[in-house]
Amino acid sequence: MALSKTQTKRLGGILAVMFGESLPNEIISDLIEQGFVKLSGQEYTLTEKGLDEKNRLCTLSGLNIMYKSERKVANN
Repeated sequence: MALSKTQTKRLGGILAVMFGESLPNEIISDLIEQGFVKLSGQEYTLTEKGLDEKNRLCTLSGLNIMYKSERKVANN
């Protein structure tokens, strides 16, 4: 199943935050407003809701992208 334009934009933004890439202010603001991302000190990080959304969208698109810490939990 293909992701919608909105879902693709959201997943791209979430992945950019995960990997420390820069994002346009419009996208980061949307992710913060929706509760997927928060500002921690000088960096943006995913919230628990953001991790859940990343996993949902990755599953829909057939991807398996995880933080190193998530892999340890998944393998136990």
